[in-house]
Amino acid sequence: MAIGQRYDAIVEAAQDVFARRGFHQASIREIARAANLSLAGLYHYVEGKDELLFLVLDGALDELLGALDEALAGAPTPAAKLLALIETHLDFGFHRAAALKIVNRDYEALAEPRRSEVVAKRGEYLARGLAILRELDPRKRTDDELMSATVLLLGMLNGIATRPFLKSREDTRALAREVGTLFLHGFLGGAHDA
Repeated sequence: MAIGQRYDAIVEAAQDVFARRGFHQASIREIARAANLSLAGLYHYVEGKDELLFLVLDGALDELLGALDEALAGAPTPAAKLLALIETHLDFGFHRAAALKIVNRDYEALAEPRRSEVVAKRGEYLARGLAILRELDPRKRTDDELMSATVLLLGMLNGIATRPFLKSREDTRALAREVGTLFLHGFLGGAHDA
C-alpha cells in the first residue's frame, strides 16, 4: 500500500472510531487495530490521537466548505443559495455521517493551536450561512438574530442528515426542498390565523 493510501486509511479508521466512541473514549490502540497497524506502526505516521482528530476535522471541513462553495457558485438567487446550503449539508451528512458527527461533537476536544484552526473553519461555514440569510432577509434583522437563525437551521439539518431520513441522493434533494420551504415560509406556510 502506498504511503498516501496508508495515511488515508489511518485517518478513515480514526474517523470511524471517533464517531463511534467519541474522542475521549477512543483509544490510540483501537485506532491502530482499525487501521490494521501495530501501535508502533501507527506512531510512524502520526504523533497521536490529537493529531488524528485534527486531520479528521480539518479534512471534513475542507470538503464541506468546498462542496458548499461549488454549490453556491451555481446558485443564481438568494433562495437558490439557501437550497444549495441545505442540500450540501444534507448530502454531506448522508455520505459522511461519521465526519459530520465528529465536526459537531468533538472539535472542542482539540488542543490549541489546532482547535483555533478548526473553529475558524467552522466559523467560515457559519459565515456563509449567515450571508445567505442576510441576502434573503426582507426585515433587515440584526447579525445576532441572523446568526441564531443560521445556527437553528444547521442544527435542524444535523438532526435529519442521517438515515432513516435519508436513504438516497433523491431523498436528499426532496428533503432539502421541504426544509427550504419550511425555513422560508414557516410551518403554517401562509395559513391565516383562526
